[in-house]
Amino acid sequence: MQKKHKVGLAAAAAVFVAVPGGLLMTSQAAAADREAERKSLEQAAEDVFQRRADAPGAEWRNHPAPTGKVWNQADARADVREVNRRGDRFTVNVNEFTTPYTSDAYGRNLEPTTPYVGMYRLVFERDGDDWRLVQDLSDQLTN
Repeated sequence: MQKKHKVGLAAAAAVFVAVPGGLLMTSQAAAADREAERKSLEQAAEDVFQRRADAPGAEWRNHPAPTGKVWNQADARADVREVNRRGDRFTVNVNEFTTPYTSDAYGRNLEPTTPYVGMYRLVFERDGDDWRLVQDLSDQLTN
């Protein structure tokens, strides 16, 4: 009888040890999924900002280039600050950093200029493996 009792205690101890470890692994997996989702949304926002920066009528092109230089290109970067999920929609608070570059008239001597910084609230939905921008709620942000 005592042998069965010891086996039962050993099994119970194994369950107690396994359950917290299982919860920890599940929690780590969920955190990894959220981080991958955040990175994916950050890339989607960056793609939106880069398309805007590449447009012929981009805001940064409206300003005169420094003397002796011409506008060449711009690189946009996104930094996601917060992600909120409601059903299939993800609302993302994100900072934009767009750095315009100047060059000489021949496209040589590429030099970065002062970056433009903006705060946005964008809503995305899954579109297959990609994201689709559904709405720009940036006017809801308050300073």
